[in-house]
Amino acid sequence: MKRHMEVVGLVVALTIAAATTAMAIGTPAGTGITNQATVSYQDVNATPFTSLSNIVTTVVSQVASTQIAPDNTANAAPIDTLYYAHTVTNFGNNKDVFDITVSSSQGWTTLLYKDVNNNGTYESAIDILLTDTNANTTVDTDSIAADDSLAVLVCVFVPSGATDATIDVTTVTATSAFDGAQTDNATDTTTVQAPTLTVTKSVLPAGPQPPGTELTYTVVVSNVGTGVASSVVLTDPIPTNTTYVSSSIQQDTNPRTDSGGDDNADFNVTNAGQVTVSIGSLASAASTTIEFRVTIN
Repeated sequence: MKRHMEVVGLVVALTIAAATTAMAIGTPAGTGITNQATVSYQDVNATPFTSLSNIVTTVVSQVASTQIAPDNTANAAPIDTLYYAHTVTNFGNNKDVFDITVSSSQGWTTLLYKDVNNNGTYESAIDILLTDTNANTTVDTDSIAADDSLAVLVCVFVPSGATDATIDVTTVTATSAFDGAQTDNATDTTTVQAPTLTVTKSVLPAGPQPPGTELTYTVVVSNVGTGVASSVVLTDPIPTNTTYVSSSIQQDTNPRTDSGGDDNADFNVTNAGQVTVSIGSLASAASTTIEFRVTIN
């Protein structure tokens, strides 16, 4: 007797075979993700059968992502040259080139170097200027492999005319050459610490005085800036119609001689007819007081 075959049970099992495990944008571009379904079933005699679907393949496309870090802060004096260290990291899933642009809020001059030995310090014999490797008119990192990074140095030149307490924010931007919408910024904040000296002079006795009166001049030199002033020298000419009082120079109530070479002050030696005091360095918020006397002729 002819037996009719019937499917009495159906079990479907789906099996996915993938080339790699997907890890967000970390899966390398070009990776094939393959899928194939399996159907298992039995007939009335419990004979097992298997049917396979066609294989479906998805190729992972390239995704760009970058990071430039860290943000930096520093203090500097006029004419200083600063080197700020940064790391540009390719968080995309394929090799990429990253354009690097720099913008100083004060319009200061900047340069970009590759930190060849990744030590965060500029070394003229080793480190090299970044160049435009992909011919798009912007300096770049050259090719960086996925999950790899490049150490760079941003050179900032503080101009000689930078005034005390000036703040410059230099913004460094990394932009993917594959996807220009993928950018990241880091900032280098420079605060200028420059000396600012004020000189205040007074005389006693005050007001009109007759010939023969001895006048005491007091000169206060103060550093009201945030930087250290160096090589500070005070010169003060003896006024016409007066005669300098010998050995009358004092600095902060300490006597100074008129001759040169034995202390930091003199009269009529360094500069003819003048009191000269080599103050030297004057720290921020520091001051010194110079006194000398003359007689009205």
